[in-house]
Amino acid sequence: MAGENSTVVRKKAATTKLRFPRDEGAHPAFPVEWWYGHFSLTDSGGREYGAMVAYFTFGLRIFSVSDFAAERFHHLISGAALHYVEQKLDLRWGRDHWFRTDQRSLSYKLESYGAGLGLDIALVSEKPPLPGSGGGVSEWSGGDSYYYSLSRLKAKGRIELEGQKLEVDGTGWMDHQWTNSLGQGGWDWFAVQLDNNAELVFWRIVNPDESVRSYDLTAMFSDNSVYHTSEIALEKLESWVSPESGEEYGVVWRVREQARGLDLVLRARHAQQEIRMFESLSVPTFHFWEGRATVSGSLDGKPVSGVGYSEQVRLPRNSG
Repeated sequence: MAGENSTVVRKKAATTKLRFPRDEGAHPAFPVEWWYGHFSLTDSGGREYGAMVAYFTFGLRIFSVSDFAAERFHHLISGAALHYVEQKLDLRWGRDHWFRTDQRSLSYKLESYGAGLGLDIALVSEKPPLPGSGGGVSEWSGGDSYYYSLSRLKAKGRIELEGQKLEVDGTGWMDHQWTNSLGQGGWDWFAVQLDNNAELVFWRIVNPDESVRSYDLTAMFSDNSVYHTSEIALEKLESWVSPESGEEYGVVWRVREQARGLDLVLRARHAQQEIRMFESLSVPTFHFWEGRATVSGSLDGKPVSGVGYSEQVRLPRNSG
């Protein structure tokens, strides 16, 4: 069971090329850098929500909230300068602020606001940073990319949705990535938090003709040990076509890996989690899928379940 351009399985992470907290901050020498937060949240009545916020140093913010009971997906796209600092996490965007609150622990505050939407949550990482591809450098669409995740964040605070302010708590996942170029093609990316206190992040990089260039999977287990391999099978089982854009996205996926007995199915909480970029501007539109999924299957021969996050991107032809 192998993807194209497979490499030798590594059961322990390579020496990380990242340093903390320095690398939580911005890297201005790199033209492409982003911070992503994905959150699975529940209010006091048991109603579930998904939230996502992303900030890009080249001047873009994406903010979305999903109300799963109502099957409603709200998203905002904003373009303006992102104010950031080096060597520590401190991002500002208008009223928005994402920053570290305790230099002795991985504790953060995230505040993000828009028309009819709000997110104000405290975050505490229950695990150390997970280096991308085991060592902090991953192959991406435009070449090598520095990459890490905070794979299990405890989240508590409130969301604002359609005029209501709701107290919520739950879990989150944070990604930080910086690279010299996005290149061409795209990717199908997934992050999973399992009920056995293991997390996985995996993806496939695709060429413009949809051929697969590479696969990658990194896992952190309950004892914080890290496992990395590119020997995975990742397949799309069911698709959905957006009535707004006409784009097709996978809404059911299966990932398998033989050495650890991994076999998981990820199902989108609902299909309509498409983000449509630049529709109000006189530039080419850009669409991608970003949202929550449920997860079930097995790992190390034992049944597991959990929550997942998915991003399906095909880059515009002129991306750099």
